[in-house]
Amino acid sequence: MSKYSKKPKNHRSEELLAAKFSSLGVQHMISNKTINAMDVCVFIAAQQNLGRVSTTELAQRLHLSVSNLESILKPLKDHQIVTSRKGPGGGYEIRGDLALITMWDIASVFEPTLTQQGGDEQAIEAADYEWGLEKVIVDTLSQAALSDFVPVQSLQTHVETPVINRFKFKPLATPLLPKAPNSVFQWHMAV
Repeated sequence: MSKYSKKPKNHRSEELLAAKFSSLGVQHMISNKTINAMDVCVFIAAQQNLGRVSTTELAQRLHLSVSNLESILKPLKDHQIVTSRKGPGGGYEIRGDLALITMWDIASVFEPTLTQQGGDEQAIEAADYEWGLEKVIVDTLSQAALSDFVPVQSLQTHVETPVINRFKFKPLATPLLPKAPNSVFQWHMAV
């Protein structure tokens, strides 16, 4: 493997999606951006009980660039699938119940259907197998909820993480308290 080749991904969500779609021949019909968006949502959902997930952590774990992540996360925010907070302790989290968000909800943000591509005035011409293939993709992704791809132990408890000092300052030394009296009226207590 050369130093310029992309690192292989070993993600549970990608394996499950590949297993579902390999028999259908659908794997090449969904764009890489859509697959990456699904990976991002699954990772955020799996880490949600630990707190919000930062862009830096997503980039490191999923081997994606920050700019690529931002181009994925902005449409997801616009469609109210994820929410974000800025500042210390900020990051991304899934908005709503994981069992109610389907994989098609995520994919439809990036994958227009044949009807959407043609518009209202002009219907796009497509062969019957293209319409059938699109129906299989939409039906399969609509049946898979986001919670199906998140391990059960990730969903159990919510642990509040403390806000970490993002500037990495050293902790302040405790100030010394004077042992001497503050005024002449306290001299008798010091002796």
